[in-house]
Amino acid sequence: MTVTNMYANATNLKPIRDNGYGDADFDIAVTPLTYATKERIDIPSSKSVIYRTDNSAELGIHGDRYHPVAPKDMIENARNIIERSSLNTVGITEDIKLSHNGARCFVKYNFPAHVYDTGDGDQATLSLLCHTSLDGSWPFMISVAATQHACTNLQVFITGGVGIYRAKHTKSLSIKHGANVICQAIDIFTKERDLWKTLKNTKVTDNEAFEFFANAIGANLEIKAGSRRNVRKNPDWLQDPGMRLHLLPRNNSNLTFIWNAYNLTYRNRLGANYWAVYNALTDWSTHAGVTSRKSWDNLASVKNDRQQLVRKAFKTNNFLEVA
Repeated sequence: MTVTNMYANATNLKPIRDNGYGDADFDIAVTPLTYATKERIDIPSSKSVIYRTDNSAELGIHGDRYHPVAPKDMIENARNIIERSSLNTVGITEDIKLSHNGARCFVKYNFPAHVYDTGDGDQATLSLLCHTSLDGSWPFMISVAATQHACTNLQVFITGGVGIYRAKHTKSLSIKHGANVICQAIDIFTKERDLWKTLKNTKVTDNEAFEFFANAIGANLEIKAGSRRNVRKNPDWLQDPGMRLHLLPRNNSNLTFIWNAYNLTYRNRLGANYWAVYNALTDWSTHAGVTSRKSWDNLASVKNDRQQLVRKAFKTNNFLEVA
């Protein structure tokens, strides 16, 4: 007997499935928690702990109504949603990342058949970002983004349609509904390109750009007390972002990375506008490293947090209202 998959994207998804689940290929289990009284009596708790069966790492603690789903099962749900959608999946790629010992899972799907000009000589392809967690950080969610070809930046989207599908960790996750909803991704991509045009047409001074970067990442711009005398003698230094970096109370590697990306690359290539500012920030959120071992172990989560900062910065400055 021959079994035929009824979904048009099944053939394109088969190589993805054949590659397995990467680091997410592990099972989970749930066990009730107990606590000990002063009399050393173990009392059952109303909560349970979720843990990995391969290395016993704790992934989260939740109440009885929480229905945990292993990362590999969530990945399979995402694949099913894409398989059933009307997106063009020719050449689709999948990139799986974990953090926090597997408590958080990030999956990026790139769709090279959906190509758009960014208006500056580069192109971008449609991407979907799926992430879920077992530690209560967020529900299962699919959001839309773009991957820029020349610099490989992940162009995080700013519009209200960022999260196009959400599902709580329950048994009611709807594959069919998810497949219908993510078809909005193409429309969102088109609207985002209109916003990019607004960014390109909005000029910015070096000092404005520097302030924007600092505010976006919450950098402290207080000047060193020992340098105040020099600043009084040379007030123009405050208008020189390169000099201001040296006057910060401590080295800020993130601000330095973003400013150098803007000053040395994007302003020269794209002009002194907010499109260059946006590209410098997405370069940082995509490519900047981290310094601590803990951050390296959770790099996928760190990058996701950075992407949220980029979105917040442009939403806070009301670019959506003028797009």
